[in-house]
Amino acid sequence: MNAVYRKELRSSLLGMTGPIFIFAVLAILGFFIANYQFSDGNPHFEFPIVEGSFWSLLLAPVLTMRSFSEERKTKTDQLLYALPISTTAVVMGKYLAMVTVFAIPCAVICAYPIIVSFFAPTGINLFLAYGSIFAYFLLGCAVIAIGMLISSLFESQVICAIVNLVVILGCYFITANTGAVSDSATTSLVLLIGISLIIAVFVYFTTGNLIAAGVSGLVLIGAAAAVYFINSELYTGLSAKILSALFIFRPISAFAYETFDITCFVYYLSIAALFVFFTVQSFEKRRWN
Repeated sequence: MNAVYRKELRSSLLGMTGPIFIFAVLAILGFFIANYQFSDGNPHFEFPIVEGSFWSLLLAPVLTMRSFSEERKTKTDQLLYALPISTTAVVMGKYLAMVTVFAIPCAVICAYPIIVSFFAPTGINLFLAYGSIFAYFLLGCAVIAIGMLISSLFESQVICAIVNLVVILGCYFITANTGAVSDSATTSLVLLIGISLIIAVFVYFTTGNLIAAGVSGLVLIGAAAAVYFINSELYTGLSAKILSALFIFRPISAFAYETFDITCFVYYLSIAALFVFFTVQSFEKRRWN
């Protein structure tokens, strides 16, 4: 794993991808921090971190799109399969390298609260400030894990970047408009059917087995429909809860309300671990194919 990690990290930092990503993240967050802290005189450092998290993480596809798709395109993935290490070690090496690149701007941002505190008349809450930075870092880790999975599914880097960008935009805008979603049981059923279809598509991409994908989709849709017809009241108000649980930009917003939310950390770590696991399964499937 160390060899893969060093190779990926060196490739990112010595190439254009890493420096451009680091500079862009610092520029976007620096703009929000300067606007909130200096222009508006806002003493709450966590506000610009929460507001800038979405815009800065729109750049995550730049970092993740090449992680596996480039290996597949150049056929160097065959060398990865031949390494005397497990597929988990290969995936973790690549993932930790991308997380390290993302950690560089996050480490630089850690100096900002202390600098800003000298200019804030009432001072700032360093506990919340650093909590929001840590939550932002974990959010980035989750987004990177999602992008890495997408990169393992497609050969074209352009397609990976587009799909990843669509996922990030969908997570943000659906999260922002969760309150506009109907609370009716029918809406919840439609949402569950949509999620079942997405799971079926994912099963197909990770296994390459159309029958397994079809069966998993039919079973999930059948179970959702059966519960609906037996007791539709169970689905009332479920759609908003599902959207709140699925989309990742909502938990960090707790810091904007001056709440130190530890569940936010657990949520992002769980998302990152889950999608790293999915990537391992996808990579393992291609190894045996």
